[in-house]
Amino acid sequence: MKVLEREISPPKRNYLKIETSGLSRDLDSIISIDLAEKDSDKIKIYYVENFKDERFLLEEVLPLIDGKVFITYAGKSFDLGFLKTKSQMYFSKDFDFKFIDLQEITKAYNFIFKLPSHSNKVLLYNFLDTSNLSKEKDYQGIKIKSLFKKFIEGNKASMDRILDYSSESLNNLILLDEKIRESLKSKLSFDVSSSDFTLEDFELLGNTIVLRGKTNYPEDYFASRGLYNLEIFNSLEEKVSFLDLKEYKKDFVIKINTEDGLYDDNNKCYFILKKDFPLDLENKSNLKSPSKILILYYKGHVFENQKDLCKKILEEELEKQK
Repeated sequence: MKVLEREISPPKRNYLKIETSGLSRDLDSIISIDLAEKDSDKIKIYYVENFKDERFLLEEVLPLIDGKVFITYAGKSFDLGFLKTKSQMYFSKDFDFKFIDLQEITKAYNFIFKLPSHSNKVLLYNFLDTSNLSKEKDYQGIKIKSLFKKFIEGNKASMDRILDYSSESLNNLILLDEKIRESLKSKLSFDVSSSDFTLEDFELLGNTIVLRGKTNYPEDYFASRGLYNLEIFNSLEEKVSFLDLKEYKKDFVIKINTEDGLYDDNNKCYFILKKDFPLDLENKSNLKSPSKILILYYKGHVFENQKDLCKKILEEELEKQK
């Protein structure tokens, strides 16, 4: 087993990706585990030189990632399964793997991003400048399995190509995380009453839209108006959050009661009547709707309308406190 180090600008979070000789957790091997750790100025790529090295690779790396939170791409569907299977195979032990998966994040918030798919290629070309992808075309269609086979057969240049690809992919993962995080924060955040509010979770429960988020609003607050409930309270627990809003000490929850009806032959929509709310409401989305109603959910969250309604409810409630 060997370690390759390359200098980078120290990242603000931990990043991980693995390369394997194939897709089978039981039959294929981990070729490399690539790490960029918080505040470190070096990427470290731990890689094998033969199939017997896999155990030594895991002995070295698993203690480094145990219990820490790492940003990944497809980590929960791919990397996690490989690492769990191999740790059981060699050590009969479960490690505490904590992954935030960028693919899952963009899927969860696709009512905002509206991406056609969540492949690595689509994310890179939607969130990164093309100038940052100058090397990406060199690696499109790269066959790690074939390159590793050639390396085992004596072609050392094949491993160099795998390592270059791994390094470039890890750098792109860091950039991708930063851009997705920046994009989400800008879209999910707004100011009310000289305080910052950031939405995080969106849920439809029966006919109730539930919006949850974080805020630095200084006081607790509760209001129940029949059509909606609002609560601002001290955060009860620390949870792993993609948006990393540790500076916000309070949670807020808004529950909005909606009506429902068929929007088309096959799909319901969930809406409020504008006359029931003492707010200046308008349709902020591209979804066509009658002027007397505001649609909040149709095949998914109508984010623009939900955010605007959330902000105006907070303004109505909190501005009265001044």
